[in-house]
Amino acid sequence: MIPLITRLRKQAHRDIAQAQDMIVETLYTVFNDAVMHGGTAIWRCYGGNRFSEDIDIYIPKNEERLNLFFEKLQQRGFHLEKKKIGENSLYSQLTLNRTSVRLEAIWKKTEGLLKDYEMVEGNSIPIYTLSAEQLIQEKVSAYLHRRKIRDLYDIFILLKEVREPDKVRQPLQQLLTNFNQPVDEWELKVLILEGLIPTSKKMVEYIKNRN
Repeated sequence: MIPLITRLRKQAHRDIAQAQDMIVETLYTVFNDAVMHGGTAIWRCYGGNRFSEDIDIYIPKNEERLNLFFEKLQQRGFHLEKKKIGENSLYSQLTLNRTSVRLEAIWKKTEGLLKDYEMVEGNSIPIYTLSAEQLIQEKVSAYLHRRKIRDLYDIFILLKEVREPDKVRQPLQQLLTNFNQPVDEWELKVLILEGLIPTSKKMVEYIKNRN
């Protein structure tokens, strides 16, 4: 496989991806039970083709471990620009040199699926993420809530990874029944790393045929 750094055409994307790798490596030295989800998990663990800036995780709420995690990142050169701890979640923004990465956590202990996370240089590390079926369920909810084409594209990409179709039949039917056009169709061409950029119409047809 061609290393990810070669497939990333923009220097800004390379810088973000390298910063993400450092954050994920550090995360699992402190939170061995962390579970990644969202766009970056799909891109790195499921062979996705859409660039994603944010890191989304599920972790148990433990402020002592959280402080240790941020301390370790600061030792590696990161600056903690924002950190907002809520009752149910964390929002943070980290910078490395001039590269910014958002890290969002939901305080939740969840069972993860062991998958390889593709690193920028072409190697991989084992992490926990959600199954394709669980990610599709989350992405259907996200699309119906905000109608972003990135969520529709992620569903389209994940369908080839589904092993238990019964688990996604109902959420996909909900998507098709309540579907409205994305509010940002134009954005997909900026996010796709290589290859064809499908229209929302074609992706909906594909989902119908798979469901």
